[in-house]
Amino acid sequence: MPYLPKKHFPFILLTLIAVLGGAYFLLGSKTPSKPSKRMPAKAVAESHDQQFKKFNLTGFDDKGQKFWNLEGDTAKVDLGETVFLEDNVTLKIKGDTTIKTDHVRWSQAEGTFKTNSPVYVKHQSTKIHGVGAFGRLNESFIQLNQDIEMLLSPTARLVCKGPMKIFYAENKIVLYRNVKVTDERGSLTANRMDVFFDPEQKKAKEIVAVGNVLIEREGDTTRSKRATYIPATGAVHLEGSPEIMLHKTSSQLIHV
Repeated sequence: MPYLPKKHFPFILLTLIAVLGGAYFLLGSKTPSKPSKRMPAKAVAESHDQQFKKFNLTGFDDKGQKFWNLEGDTAKVDLGETVFLEDNVTLKIKGDTTIKTDHVRWSQAEGTFKTNSPVYVKHQSTKIHGVGAFGRLNESFIQLNQDIEMLLSPTARLVCKGPMKIFYAENKIVLYRNVKVTDERGSLTANRMDVFFDPEQKKAKEIVAVGNVLIEREGDTTRSKRATYIPATGAVHLEGSPEIMLHKTSSQLIHV
């Protein structure tokens, strides 16, 4: 995953009661003869399936600065606790990271969102696509569930069956099940890969592959228990009694 700021997500400072009361008035309630007061909390809690346009939620950091924003073209609110966002749902996070999908279930009480729809993530030069996602924003965690594809650079691509777990505070993502990296030099396959991002350059600086590691380059085959891949150079460091079969004409980019 792309680098994200090394901070924890705050609790939501947006009051749903105020949003619901204001939106209800703007969407066509009868104009009262006298100025009306804000809808009481009890009335909001007893309202069912309220629908709105251009609904959004915003979170702030401990300095009061806008840290993330979750919005959608339409939304349905159930009992003032759960929001069902639909169509062009976008989560924007400070640091030029954008997550897009079409259907999100947001739980105000738990601080979580869920979707079973395709999910697209973009940060700097890194792009990620997957199906389904789950996130705990107040714990700085998001997971893409399956069928993951990540473009590390114009020539390097990473895929896996999933899930892919994103740990913002650690500048790290972890990918599981049939994980494979390919570039112009060949491919690296493993059961699991941990991708570490440079907090300054905001790019993947190191990928650690673990379990049934297989490297294929120019017809050469290498197996090991663990390997470290450097995307910038394509170099691979092997660990765990590697077995190497090289052709005479192959270039030596593998280090044991």
